[in-house]
Amino acid sequence: MQSLYALTNEFQQLIDMDAENDADFAEALADTLDATSEQIEDKIEATIIVARQLDAEAEAIDNEIKRLTARKKSVERNAQACRDRVLWAMESTGRDKIKRQLFTITRAKPKQIVNIENADAVPEQYTKLIPASRQAAKADILKALKAGEVVPGCSLADGKASLLVS
Repeated sequence: MQSLYALTNEFQQLIDMDAENDADFAEALADTLDATSEQIEDKIEATIIVARQLDAEAEAIDNEIKRLTARKKSVERNAQACRDRVLWAMESTGRDKIKRQLFTITRAKPKQIVNIENADAVPEQYTKLIPASRQAAKADILKALKAGEVVPGCSLADGKASLLVS
């Protein structure tokens, strides 16, 4: 079967033919136009059916993406829960490093983080402008506190320990 494009071009060529002087040719041309017109309508119907099938497939893909995204989040949470259990077990048993055949697991010391005790007391130089709010620039405050400076409203604290797997 011809493509919709080919059928449309054929139909246009048939319309452009001059059949005024030949009655038999005019009748044959009219029959051919009717047949081609029917083929075009069949092809249009089939094309719309394919388009609807593709729409349904696209919707199914969207649903699968949503399902897989939820599954990914669940798997990531489970992986983090495993790491948290290992860290808890290492802390509870006083282990800092475990060497195994596949890898070495090290309980890293917590990095120092900034604990903002009073955001309003933080000097202007240690803040950054966030649209509609003023937030403390923790990276700058951390540098200042580590350098021995006193930053009002801030202190150093130990963050959460982490695992290094090498």
